[in-house]
Amino acid sequence: MNNYNILERMIAKFLSRFPIAKRVIKRIYQILNYFYYKKLNKFKTNYEILKISVKKEESFFGYYDKTPINKLNNYLIFHSADHSTKNTPQKNRPIKVVLFDFIKNEVKVEYPTNAYNWQQGAKLQWITENNFIFNDYDKQKDIYISKIVNSISGKIIKTIDYPVYDVYNNLALSLNFARLNVLRPDYGYRNRKIEIDFVDNDNDGIFFINLINNNSKLIISLQDIIKLHCKDNMKFAKHWFNHIMISPNGDKFMFLHRWLVGNKKYDALIVSGINGEHKKCLVDEEMVSHCCWYGNDKIISFMRDKQRGDKYYIIDINTGKREILGDRIIDKFGDGHPSVFNNKLLFDTYPNKARMKELYLFDLEKNDLFKLGEFFESFEYYGETRCDLHPRWSPDGKYLSIDSTHEGIRKLYLLDVSG
Repeated sequence: MNNYNILERMIAKFLSRFPIAKRVIKRIYQILNYFYYKKLNKFKTNYEILKISVKKEESFFGYYDKTPINKLNNYLIFHSADHSTKNTPQKNRPIKVVLFDFIKNEVKVEYPTNAYNWQQGAKLQWITENNFIFNDYDKQKDIYISKIVNSISGKIIKTIDYPVYDVYNNLALSLNFARLNVLRPDYGYRNRKIEIDFVDNDNDGIFFINLINNNSKLIISLQDIIKLHCKDNMKFAKHWFNHIMISPNGDKFMFLHRWLVGNKKYDALIVSGINGEHKKCLVDEEMVSHCCWYGNDKIISFMRDKQRGDKYYIIDINTGKREILGDRIIDKFGDGHPSVFNNKLLFDTYPNKARMKELYLFDLEKNDLFKLGEFFESFEYYGETRCDLHPRWSPDGKYLSIDSTHEGIRKLYLLDVSG
């Protein structure tokens, strides 16, 4: 077995108090393990796998909470780069957003964007079955913007004067990508070089954007959330929000509040009504990682419960009750990127000792676990340039999409799981 064991995880947890030392020790330990456990195969799956890209360019979609395929299954959207994604994004070197005709198996239109990162791209996402949106940078105005495209005409039908993070119908929620670029550059944009006032927490936070009227307003400030679950170590910390996810019915959203004390990061999971009302702190025990909605009233999260440990939990947002998910079945895999379709939980793993990232389905009713495949990631993709699988369901559950570097460069792949 080449997954990391309980003792190794305990050591990693202890070292989290010393982030710089942890990074160095972790890197050396991973390299030593790789040479001992490495496999001959670069990937393994029993499912038909289809590569999506433009010529020899690198391709990817982005995060795990969206899908590149529209509800009609006739168009697919993704990012394409004509330069190596082994290097950090360059502010003056754009990538492309690609509209791909899934029926004709050909590229329909390409659109450049300068606002992107390798983890989430340009927050590319479908709004309706025919319209999608992505972020960009307006150099003349020195602002981040977003553009709405109609897939039938292939034309940009509207430009919004604000970037988006998550979208539901005609509304969007967003945050400060310049602040993210300072505190978590994996998810930020690096075009705007502005000074961030980390003392003023009243005028930054989550913004509500009306896509029809093209206006924006701050609905939750950083200070609002600091007051909501105030701790002594927050006073001189640097705060930010990330990972906004609107509920399936659009009436609420969750997000992570994170704050940095020295080099140590703390996390909390917050849920709110869509207009910023009825805020509630659900989890505040130092670590909350990847989450997904499970219906409209429950959240699945990999998180820390100080009494029961770091595991996947199902959280009832109304009562706050937590239930361990897949107890003694999926615990050993640690953190991943979860999403649900019907009664199936899809999640991936970080590279194991052989540098293989694994892909799994977990039946929430039967407690059965199915391995879908494993995919190699070299040390050339590491840290900010890593390529997590970020598995995603198609709207009908027929396809899974992943980003992977098992062929040596970053590519978007589809797995047909309909059989």
